[in-house]
Amino acid sequence: MAKIKKKGESGAAKNYITRNQALKKLQVTLSDFRRLCILKGIYPREPLHKKRANKGSSAPASFYYHKDIQYLLHEPLLHKFREHKAFAKKLARALGRGEYALATNLEAAKPVARLDHIVKERYPTFTLALQDLQDPLNLVHLFSNLPSKVGDGKTVVPVEVIAECSRLINEWKVWAIRTHSLRKVFLGIKGVYYECLVPGHGGELVPVRWLEGYEFQQHVPSDVDFRILLTFLELYRTLVGFVLYKLYTDENLVYPPPLDVELDESGESVGAFRLVEQRKAVGVQGDKRVSKKEVKRAIKGIAADAEGEGEGEGDVEMGEDEAEDAAEGGGADDDFVERTGTTATDDVAGAAPLPTYTSLLASSSAPSSSSLLFSPYTFYLSRETSSRTWEFVVRALGGRVVTSLSAPSLADAPGADAITHVLIDRPIDDARRRELEHGRKWTWVQPQWVADCVNRQKVLGAEEYAPGKLLPPHLSPWDGDNEPDRPWLGLDGKPAVEAAAEDEGEDEDVEEDAANDDDAEDDDDDAEDDDDDERAESAAGAQAYPPALQAAANDPSDPTLLHAAELEAEANGTSHAAFRAQLKEATKAAKAAGAGAAKVPAGKAAKAKDEDLRKIMMTNKKAKLYEKMKYGNAEKQAEKAKLEAKRLAIEKRKRKEARTGKA
Repeated sequence: MAKIKKKGESGAAKNYITRNQALKKLQVTLSDFRRLCILKGIYPREPLHKKRANKGSSAPASFYYHKDIQYLLHEPLLHKFREHKAFAKKLARALGRGEYALATNLEAAKPVARLDHIVKERYPTFTLALQDLQDPLNLVHLFSNLPSKVGDGKTVVPVEVIAECSRLINEWKVWAIRTHSLRKVFLGIKGVYYECLVPGHGGELVPVRWLEGYEFQQHVPSDVDFRILLTFLELYRTLVGFVLYKLYTDENLVYPPPLDVELDESGESVGAFRLVEQRKAVGVQGDKRVSKKEVKRAIKGIAADAEGEGEGEGDVEMGEDEAEDAAEGGGADDDFVERTGTTATDDVAGAAPLPTYTSLLASSSAPSSSSLLFSPYTFYLSRETSSRTWEFVVRALGGRVVTSLSAPSLADAPGADAITHVLIDRPIDDARRRELEHGRKWTWVQPQWVADCVNRQKVLGAEEYAPGKLLPPHLSPWDGDNEPDRPWLGLDGKPAVEAAAEDEGEDEDVEEDAANDDDAEDDDDDAEDDDDDERAESAAGAQAYPPALQAAANDPSDPTLLHAAELEAEANGTSHAAFRAQLKEATKAAKAAGAGAAKVPAGKAAKAKDEDLRKIMMTNKKAKLYEKMKYGNAEKQAEKAKLEAKRLAIEKRKRKEARTGKA
């Protein structure tokens, strides 16, 4: 006899667990449970049948996967939470009894939870961490701009957290300046959007985009739960620290970079950090002498890397030479005697670190000319411009910057003769400009000029960006990332209107050659008509009729196709009678295709039959999903065909207008 199933022991009731049940199972408070779920990336789930998942109860509840809660049972953070709970009880007892010395000792031994293992679990590879770096950078930027005190002396965010966020952001910008990895800048409503190309695992470039708010006074709303945000920030700070350590190490730099306190107090942001290269070599530690074994091991590792095999040959194991030394009893290391004639150059060369795979990739990929766009220029940032933003952008593209902190006015600027561009965001008259220049040739531009140069990867003309002038439209460099396909755009992003203009230029040459004949006008019209027919044939797949007309002829019962064909004929200047005649001829030609036309429906019928057989093997849920996918694809194709028809109509209308204008 089969085993009798009991209610609530299988199915949705077994797979899901409510939040209250999870709290009892983990024996934690609600705040600790929320923090644990945020750090581990566990979120509530929506079961298909809530009543079954709740074991027959219809009361509202939040559900989690039972396996996720079982996974949390073995989390080391649970022990830290319990240790912190015990610490809080001991500290409260000591303060209540007035034992302040004991309270001080307890505070010094306060348990601290580290999130290193969580970062390694959630991001097993460096590329995955870079792909998920947008939200951490955005949140760290947000907290770096928050005020330390809000309201009646109430501290919402600890000052140490704000200072650490500012330090992480400046270290990220310093790395971007060092590697010249900035590629795109956009001045939006929320703030300034940046995008850098960061080398991931194996040298693969990963685009990282983040948002930095403008330097305005921040008004912190009172209805924001900062406990949730601080939990996310705790994880993101750890992740950003991991990423920065990896990036600085790959560049052979010391992390964290030393901070110049005086420059930091004077208001410098990225300029207060100094980059120091690592001089410590593998196997060389100060004055320690080098043994034969270490030299042989290093030579063997270099030879293995040169051969490119690297499968266990670079591991630290006992080789044949070491085995011989051990057999001969050579346990004591044979030290090398330092030579007395070494120069400083030899010392530096000997202290240089051994090349690694990542360093070789970095050295092989030299910065391009677009990443060093501003290398010949020196910019002076006026006091009304954001030095935090434009100093980073200019220096990331190889330029030099003189800020208003070091020189309050242009007359007091050190090395004023070296300044080539003045970044100003207020109108200024020509007399004042000539007075400040003193015969120098300075280019006065507004800040948008820098962003547009970065996005177009070339130095633009400064006439449209002069102080006080109406600026050209500032378009997003990410326009069209997640939009439908636009086949009329070329690979370089130029619209087909420009290509049509080039074709018109070729047509003009043909017209000039034919202008010597007596019937030049008739020949030009015929040539243009032939060109229009050729374009229509190429767009419709080398068909004899325009594409909309051919589609209406293939399916005469569709009124939408007929309307599109009428619009196309109207745009071409075809009369209604001529259009009806062409439609009749095209319909006859489509019906007269014969056997070839009959094979296509047969193929479609066979394909539909195969799809029906596949749907029989699907579940109802998958079949519905399949129908939704087919419907979505059909809608995209219809939209694409509609846009293509509109494009053709617009291009032909423009050619017709240009033709009438010439006449």
